[in-house]
Amino acid sequence: MHLNSLIQGLRNVTFMVQKQKNDLTGYEDWYTRFVKEVAPRPLMRWAVNSRNRIVKESDLELLSEARIRWVANWITKKERTFAFPPRMSSREMLAAIFSDPGNPRVGVVSISRRWIDKALPEYELLHATREVFIELSRLLHAGHAAAGISSCALDGRDPACVGPAISVQPLACMDINSSIRQEHVDLEDGFGIREVVHQVERDEQQVEKANKRYGSFSVTASSPIEAAPQLMEAARMVLQRDRCHMPMLWSYRAGKIVDMISPTFYDQNGKYLTFHRLADRVETLRADGIVLVIEAWWAPGDKRDAQGFIIPPREREDRQEVLHVAAATRAGERLSFLVPFSRGKSGEIIFGETISGPDEEMGVLGPFMPIFERWEQMDERGEH
Repeated sequence: MHLNSLIQGLRNVTFMVQKQKNDLTGYEDWYTRFVKEVAPRPLMRWAVNSRNRIVKESDLELLSEARIRWVANWITKKERTFAFPPRMSSREMLAAIFSDPGNPRVGVVSISRRWIDKALPEYELLHATREVFIELSRLLHAGHAAAGISSCALDGRDPACVGPAISVQPLACMDINSSIRQEHVDLEDGFGIREVVHQVERDEQQVEKANKRYGSFSVTASSPIEAAPQLMEAARMVLQRDRCHMPMLWSYRAGKIVDMISPTFYDQNGKYLTFHRLADRVETLRADGIVLVIEAWWAPGDKRDAQGFIIPPREREDRQEVLHVAAATRAGERLSFLVPFSRGKSGEIIFGETISGPDEEMGVLGPFMPIFERWEQMDERGEH
């Protein structure tokens, strides 16, 4: 019932705008531009047709799907989509999938439950309705801008992310990749991997304590590529003081930081899963740039085993500990800084010479691969 109501409400936005066109400044200009831009898009046609179906015919023809993603390493990944009854448990799904003895038994498997409309199989319904919402927000934003108005006369709303300001970006509460609809299994151990998120509110007293401990610094750059060297300087200060540095990932959109997260993982399979979930987060936020700061193992060049597989740096004798800052944008810019370091007799950090260059030339691109693939998918769908 909520879905039907939402789709009718989305369609009513354009009806209301058309009805009041004589009172709207520059209507012919911004509304005509909107129609020309969105009319060819299958997603917007689906929204119009779905409203007509709901009002005049019947409910949407909903299907329950499970999308299975198997990840063995940064390069080897497979995805398949299965149709399962809506009430089927994840355990029963896994039993059905792995009844085939040819299926792999290493890596991580993720099950994502999806509700789709038969008329729009490529989009999960939360994703589809979010995209329509964003396009309509852009329409209303253009109308307000033409009238010289920056916000609506709205009172408080629940959830609080819906306010007077008209955003042309996804609202923070519109999570299209919620952990509630996903389950993850480590195939080697046979255990489920539980995802936990802790929210940390900014505390000015803690900020003051941090400034005293590490020294004050600021990141003034609005581009992830330009911010990378500034973040490296800050990371060196932290590592020098604490002798360790937690992983940190900043997400950018339109030159602003929209998210900061410290991803934690306890083994290699957990790391593979974490970066695929970070790709989910980048898609949900519609981020167009990222910067990662992390301690890592690094070794120059590729070495392969007897079967021709690349030996990861963590398993090589010539490995080095490095502080790694990597930046990337959806437009294709890539940059990495590696600072090798060693530990003195008292545990103090001794830094080596900084190694910098395009990420792909330094053999450290792997963890970003899921994010790069997600950006390509967003480009193919025309989500900007």
